[in-house]
Amino acid sequence: MSDTNSRVFGVTSDVSGLAAGLIANSLTFNKSVESAEARNEKGEIIDIAAYSKQETVDVNGVFVGSGVEPGTVVTIGDKDYLVTSSTKTESNTAFQEGSIQARAADNATLHPITEVQGE
Repeated sequence: MSDTNSRVFGVTSDVSGLAAGLIANSLTFNKSVESAEARNEKGEIIDIAAYSKQETVDVNGVFVGSGVEPGTVVTIGDKDYLVTSSTKTESNTAFQEGSIQARAADNATLHPITEVQGE
């Protein structure tokens, strides 16, 4: 008999793509779609259609090396994400901590900032 209440402990995603800048302590994955709606003459929504799926990931952890720069592409698991922002926190009572926010959408090709700027 399988346990329908099985729990998973710890970070299980392959975060080796972050190894040079952040030791991941927590990851939050969010999936969403955009939607279009149709209304009748009374303004009531009568149809909703979903389109354009995207996934964002927020990663928090211990800052190492030079961190992870916005505009770069990171791989988490088997998926590539474009880093849209990063933070670094310094404290006199703790190791430096950092976080990044990254996203992927549909089958979009991700272009790092250096590629867009032609460097």
